[in-house]
Amino acid sequence: MAALDGIRVIDLTRYLSGPTLTMQLADLGADVIKIETLPVGDPSRQSGPFQDDESVYYMASNRNKRSIALDLRTPEGMEACKELIRTADVFVQNFKPGTTDSMGLSVEELHELNHRLVYVSLSGFGQRAPGSELPGFDQTAQAMSGLMSITGTTETGPLRAGIAVADSVTGVFGAVGVLAALYERERTGVGSVVEGSLMQSMLTMLSYQAQKYLSLGVVPGQDGNDHPIMFPQGTFATADGAMTLACGNEKMWHRLCEGLDLQSYESDQRYANNAARMKNRAQLRRIIEDVLAAKTTDEWLDVLAASGVPCGPVLTVDQALDHPVTAGLDMVQEIEHTTLGTMKVLGQAVNIIGSDKNWLRRPPPLLGEHTREVLSEAGFNDQRIDEMIAERQALQWN
Repeated sequence: MAALDGIRVIDLTRYLSGPTLTMQLADLGADVIKIETLPVGDPSRQSGPFQDDESVYYMASNRNKRSIALDLRTPEGMEACKELIRTADVFVQNFKPGTTDSMGLSVEELHELNHRLVYVSLSGFGQRAPGSELPGFDQTAQAMSGLMSITGTTETGPLRAGIAVADSVTGVFGAVGVLAALYERERTGVGSVVEGSLMQSMLTMLSYQAQKYLSLGVVPGQDGNDHPIMFPQGTFATADGAMTLACGNEKMWHRLCEGLDLQSYESDQRYANNAARMKNRAQLRRIIEDVLAAKTTDEWLDVLAASGVPCGPVLTVDQALDHPVTAGLDMVQEIEHTTLGTMKVLGQAVNIIGSDKNWLRRPPPLLGEHTREVLSEAGFNDQRIDEMIAERQALQWN
C-alpha cells in the first residue's frame, strides 16, 4: 500500500508550481484528479517543445494523475467540480489571488461543503496586498528574492537559474505543507488552509546568504561557481574540461594538498585557514589549476577520490541522465503513454522504502482522458456524462 493511498486530491492548478505539488502527492499514492478547464485545459499543454502533439513541459509534472475536462463557466461544470470536492481530502489551486473566490470556490464555501478539506493556495507573492496584485512568474520571483543577484559573476551580471527553480521549489514546499495539514487533521478532524508563494520559497532558499545579511549586515555578491564562504570549493579547469572540488573544512584542505602534491602550501600563511584562502582565492585558484592542467578530469577524479576529497565531473544533462549513479537510483523509468507509446520519465526524489513499489501508475494524461471514469465514480449517470462530454467536444472544436 502506498503512503497516501486513500487520499483524494482535487487539482485545479496549471503550469508548474501547483502541478509539481500535486505530482508529489500522486507519486506517494494519492488519487489526484486534475480538473482542466475547457476549451484548452492546463495552458501548459500549449507550451512547447512537443513530442507529437503532447507538450513536454506538461508531461514533466503531471504523471500519476487523472484528467477530467469541465467547463467551469457552466452550472453543470461547477456542480461536477463541487461534487468531487465534497468527497476530497485536498483542494489545490494556483490562480491569481481572488480568482477562485469569484468562481464560488472560496475557502469558506468549500469548507462549508467539506469541513475536512485541506485548502491549498499557491501564488507568486502572497494572497494579500502588497504582493497579491503582482503576476506570479518564476523569473520575477528569482529576481525579486535576491537569488539572481548572487547567481553569476561580476562579468555576467545577474543570472536566473537554468530551471524554473521558484516554481519547482514552491511545489515541493507546498507538498510538505499538505502533509502537515493532513496530519493535523487527524488530531482536529477539521481541514486547514495551506498558503505558499514563489517569493516565500525563494527567500527560504537563500539560507545562509540571507542569514549573513540578517546577522552581519553583509550583502552577498556574485561568486560564480565558487562557494561564497569556503575555498577551495567550486569548479576548476583540468586538461580536458572542468571538475568540482569541495573543501568544506581544514581536513579536506590538507587532503587536497596531498592529492595535488601541494603540501608546501599547507603552512603558507596566505592559505593557512579558510579566511586566508577566501582572501587570496584568485592566487590559490591559479596554483590549483596549474596542477590540474596536467591530467584529464577522469584521471584527477581517481586521484582525488582516493585521497578522500569530495569531487565530481561537470556533466551535461544527457550525461547526467545516462550516468551509472542515476541508474542506480532508478531515476529514469519507463511507462506506456496513451498515444506516444513507451516514454521515459524521471524517478522520485524521495523513496519510502516498502510503500513505494509500483509508484509509477499512470502516464501524464490526455486532456479529459478520465472524464467518464471519474464522473461515473462520483455518481453521475451515463446520460449526464454523455451530455457533458458532448459539450466538451463542442467547445474544443469551436
